[in-house]
Amino acid sequence: MADLDLTTTSIPFRLRGVEGRVSVRYGVNEDPLRWGYGVLELDWFRPERVRGFPVLLASIEHPAEGYAADMGWIQVVRYEVRDPDEQERATVFDVPPQLANTETPYAAFGVRPTFFDAPAIGASEVTWDADTFLVYTPDAVLSRVLRSLCSFRWGYRVEGGTVRVEPLRTSGPDAWERNLPDLRERFPSWTFENETAVRG
Repeated sequence: MADLDLTTTSIPFRLRGVEGRVSVRYGVNEDPLRWGYGVLELDWFRPERVRGFPVLLASIEHPAEGYAADMGWIQVVRYEVRDPDEQERATVFDVPPQLANTETPYAAFGVRPTFFDAPAIGASEVTWDADTFLVYTPDAVLSRVLRSLCSFRWGYRVEGGTVRVEPLRTSGPDAWERNLPDLRERFPSWTFENETAVRG
């Protein structure tokens, strides 16, 4: 199916001295059933409730294979709901619900893993922003040590019930550094290395 409603952003990265690339397809979710909402069996789901929110699919190109190609995606979401009958501000570490109470920081993990998200909060006043990081472990899968390879920021706004998808922007090392305190607090058994340590 053609992605006439999605744009593609290409983000370069370097893993163990070899160049790679992330391709991020991003845009407005015009077809929630296409993107799998129907299989979630959510009581509140109706296509019109999530249509117009963002949808994102990120894939990895890199020549490494096997353990050398093991990478992960980490996503830190900060949102605020400002409806008269619902006020909420939260930081969420976006892991699959099956793993929500574990010490696993990954939204996705594996050999050149694909990352997908199609968020939607059904309120009339919302600010929702995500910092999304491609990460790796120096010894592949043996230790709980993570380093950032590249990242991007994206999100949406709901104002008076109208959804506006924010542009996707690539991020620099400062985004990783900014999120380190929250990541370290939430996942204390993991080591999130800063850029200075990696370069050193």
